[in-house]
Amino acid sequence: MMMRLPHLLCALSVILLVQAGCGSSVLQLRDQPDFLHGTFRQKLADKKDLAAKFLACTRQAHDEPPNERRDIGATPGSLFLQLPDGQAASVSPLAGVIDTIRRRHPDKTVSLSILTDVLNDMAHDGTSRIDLDKLKQVINVARQWHGHLGLDEDQLEQDSSRFARMLLAYNKAYFGDFSFTARSDYSGAGIRGVVKVASKGFVDRSGHALLFPGISPEIEASPASSVRTSTATVDSQHVSADLTRIFLEAFFDAAYRVPAVHGATALRVGPDSQASAYPEFDANRPMISLEALARVTRDALRAEAAVTSLAGKAVRGGSVFSTQNETLAATLETAAGVIAKKLVEHEGFCYYQVTEGKSAAG
Repeated sequence: MMMRLPHLLCALSVILLVQAGCGSSVLQLRDQPDFLHGTFRQKLADKKDLAAKFLACTRQAHDEPPNERRDIGATPGSLFLQLPDGQAASVSPLAGVIDTIRRRHPDKTVSLSILTDVLNDMAHDGTSRIDLDKLKQVINVARQWHGHLGLDEDQLEQDSSRFARMLLAYNKAYFGDFSFTARSDYSGAGIRGVVKVASKGFVDRSGHALLFPGISPEIEASPASSVRTSTATVDSQHVSADLTRIFLEAFFDAAYRVPAVHGATALRVGPDSQASAYPEFDANRPMISLEALARVTRDALRAEAAVTSLAGKAVRGGSVFSTQNETLAATLETAAGVIAKKLVEHEGFCYYQVTEGKSAAG
């Protein structure tokens, strides 16, 4: 019996290790064919000058002056992969957003830092992954910020933080950005009614619209009447996922500032004394060709679809990662997909800037 004990302990240790591995919350992305961000680097592997420009571009927002310094301590072979501290280059623009918030909202800075961890995990080619536990923290941060909007909307409209003002604008657009106006057909007798005016919803930088499902769109039939269409069902899965999407769109747009198409909500966020207006894609002076813009958009959507699908399979059904909570599952898969989309938008735009020979400053 004593002789068997070491063998039993060894077997038990193996079982515990296997169970611990199966319980890991990390999903590997490196073998996902539609998660395309790594292909940009691979295509530049033998083109050191373009690789250096690509690295410089990914390290900064798209409306900042070009910075092609090579004295960052990276070796020529690793120049286009990551910075010398091991951080992915595309994480760098997030620091500026968080630093601004630190000055304005010191109590909320630490929570936002989780986004740099999640993006850094995703942006490394060889070890690209998603940690679902970290994503849950991101969801909690999004919920806290949306709650902050309801309490301090007037204050945030004057906020010096670009992110806070963008999040407020995106949130208001999603909920219709309501206003009311007096009816123009008033005859002078009785009560003069008011008419609701609502936007078509939040429009992302690529032109895709998102509207709170509880809002009933109105089609103007005549100056005196309108046709009301039925609303979609309001459910927790839909709304929770939408609000997380809006939070992430605002944060990464504030950081990367990839030029937006006409009509995007970002373009309605006015500049303040410390920040310029959000950049609009200018067809007269394009930073990349229109064909490349379409390609970046498609690639970003493909990345979102691939990562959303992977995360969705992991957090539903019989998977060891299963949450047994459909609202949380829908929100987690949305968060993973949107972060992947924003990363590919940023790096894809940089890739075509450097390969088409466009100036990073426009």
